[in-house]
Amino acid sequence: MKLVRNYNITRNVIRVILVLGSLLVAWRLPKKSFVKYLPVTLFSTAALFAQIYYLTVHKLWKSKGGISVMVCNTLVLIVGPFFFANLLVFHLAKGRFLLYALINIVADFIYAFPIMALFKKLGFFKIKLSSKVFYLIIVTNAFINYIFQKFYEQANVRNVMQNETLLLDKR
Repeated sequence: MKLVRNYNITRNVIRVILVLGSLLVAWRLPKKSFVKYLPVTLFSTAALFAQIYYLTVHKLWKSKGGISVMVCNTLVLIVGPFFFANLLVFHLAKGRFLLYALINIVADFIYAFPIMALFKKLGFFKIKLSSKVFYLIIVTNAFINYIFQKFYEQANVRNVMQNETLLLDKR
């Protein structure tokens, strides 16, 4: 009984640290970067929610304590560290693919292996995917996000150019 209570306290402390760390990143991130990378972050967040839904429906993702604990853990991880880490990585890479790839390969490795092992040990959730498969999924997501961001930036440039052409034509 005491061990279970200690795990609950530990999980709650980790949740608070994750939220506070995310808020710190949000506070330090320049507003311009936040606005610039918000669309790709929302895209990525929606994709991750869809993946977790798939894993849950197919019983590949479980949490002790039922659906309310699963929702809490999911929201803390996705809306907290995932959301702001995504913004931060794009901000740090500043559009440079090799730097973006390097940051993601290293960060995703740390997340997929030691951090996921810790979360499993503490009973945050159980995932029936190997760490290698999970790592490949999250790295693939990172590269899809980069492609999305590049397409989004190109579309914005085209829109700005069209608007400038329209303004010049009106003169």
